[in-house]
Amino acid sequence: MDIFVGWCFMLAAFSIGSVLPISTTELSTTEAATTSTPEFVPGKVNNLKTTVTTSSSLGLSWTASTSDVPFTQYIVFTSKGGECLKAVYIPCLPNDSIYAAATCNSLSAGTPATYDECHGDMSYNVTDLDSNTDYVVSVAAAANFTVGENSTLKEETNIGIPAAPTNIRGTAQNQSAILVEWDVPSHNAGPMWYNLTVLIELDRTSGVFIADRYYNVEGQNSSSCEVTDLLSSWRYMFAITASTSAGTSNMATSKAVRTLPSTPGAVQNIRVKFVPTEYLAVRLTWECPPERMRNGRITSYTISYKGNISMTLTAGSYYPEDPCTDPHMVYLPVVPDGQYTVQVWANAEFQGNKSAMIFVADRDKMSYDVPSFSNTTVSTTDPHSLIVVSATCGSIIAILFVAVIALVLTRSRGVSPKEQLHFAH
Repeated sequence: MDIFVGWCFMLAAFSIGSVLPISTTELSTTEAATTSTPEFVPGKVNNLKTTVTTSSSLGLSWTASTSDVPFTQYIVFTSKGGECLKAVYIPCLPNDSIYAAATCNSLSAGTPATYDECHGDMSYNVTDLDSNTDYVVSVAAAANFTVGENSTLKEETNIGIPAAPTNIRGTAQNQSAILVEWDVPSHNAGPMWYNLTVLIELDRTSGVFIADRYYNVEGQNSSSCEVTDLLSSWRYMFAITASTSAGTSNMATSKAVRTLPSTPGAVQNIRVKFVPTEYLAVRLTWECPPERMRNGRITSYTISYKGNISMTLTAGSYYPEDPCTDPHMVYLPVVPDGQYTVQVWANAEFQGNKSAMIFVADRDKMSYDVPSFSNTTVSTTDPHSLIVVSATCGSIIAILFVAVIALVLTRSRGVSPKEQLHFAH
């Protein structure tokens, strides 16, 4: 039988009666019991030390015992937290006997060494270890059914690159804050911190996210961070890595989370135009609030205006929200030379900020423009003034019909030219 196959066979077929239990909690002081007299127990190995330490391995070296008692192999025990994790047997050629112990979680045969190696300077690498972790390593010489005294050392592996955090999730706290949470890596690879990247959606519904800001969260056991000063009703994602001085983990990313809505901002770019063919109407146009000030899903607009003709309009019906790709327009009935106060706002989950002004329906002027004023009333007869309003197209015929009625009622009151002039101003 091939000698190496014989070793493997004997390792697999050892007798439980020949097993010597070794206490891993007292490896530095315990002399193993034997089945023969002490003078036949192999001597203790000398000069056990570590040669190379990495984040996942320990390099060992030792020299053979000066005892005259023969031995046939070395046994290397690796323990953590008082538990023997694995035992490795290194046979010394040309011997083919195996000593086996059943006190470890794992038993395996290492690469055989020559007789000269076994009786001179030996080396061995303990691998597959966790980083930043204390281990107890013991080496003993053994014969058929006897094992010598352990030589033991305690060593800590180096700091390593941590595993990535998992289960990244975000929960909207209010209109401007999201609580970000994650599950910490199961192994502490060393003094650790987390790198949190806040990703903001490029446009409100684009689905494209870009980096917005960064946070460092100290501590292996840290598992949350509240991100504040965010846009209302806006989507964010969060990417997290874990870092030590040895390097950075892979990145883990959350699903998109939207902050809660708040009051929409004021509509913008409002214009009023007097159409020559529409003697009793003015055309109002406007655009959405700035994209990052919509603060919610805008579904309609409200126009409230008072004067010779008073009316409140609800304009638009958008689902799930106004795409805001084009300006909006509505025709408003007016009495020539009448003075009107107008308020306009966007409707989302909340009623938007109101914008207001006063204008005079001067039929000799074609169009007016004025700056936008939120929650402000502007009184002016300047022909370059314009109201800030928001609405959608109404029915021109219906509006003009209302305007005609209002005009008849107004003219029937017999207002004098002097009074009309005073009213216009």
